[in-house]
Amino acid sequence: MRMIIGLWCFVAASTAIAAGPVSGLRPGDQVSAWEPIHVAGPHAGTSTCPVCTYLEAPIVLAFAKDVAAAEKLAKPLEEIATAHRQGKLKVMLVVVNGSEEQILKLAKDSAIRSVMLCRPDPKRKEKQLGAYKIDLSVSNTIMLTQDYTVKKLWTGAQATELADLRMAADQYLPKQ
Repeated sequence: MRMIIGLWCFVAASTAIAAGPVSGLRPGDQVSAWEPIHVAGPHAGTSTCPVCTYLEAPIVLAFAKDVAAAEKLAKPLEEIATAHRQGKLKVMLVVVNGSEEQILKLAKDSAIRSVMLCRPDPKRKEKQLGAYKIDLSVSNTIMLTQDYTVKKLWTGAQATELADLRMAADQYLPKQ
């Protein structure tokens, strides 16, 4: 009996290690209001709450642990945001660790116009990241939300997951 329990514990621990870190709210979880500092994009210079502003609208909400991780997401997210400019889908990239100067340089280098490029409010950073269950051991966490609910989640997204994100976002393109 002890051997069976020991084996079961080993399998459970191995599965948890293989699955990697868990980051972000899960599909079905509710998003909460928060006020990031908008550095570039449509709400630059404000601390506009995206949940409060866009209500039930679909939002791609991407958290990058630092500027280097954000650089990999900026152009693909800007392409999605530009394609959806006339629709309801909004795109937000939150750079968790980076100075305002670094984020402004990222905005310029990546030609950010449509993406809401933000950073957490330093006074509320831990609370804001905790509310969205962000694990900074992964490079990025991307959630697609609508009606205040997480619909899809990508953790540590690479090129293939970004293609999946684009397909998921394209469901929200206005019908011609």
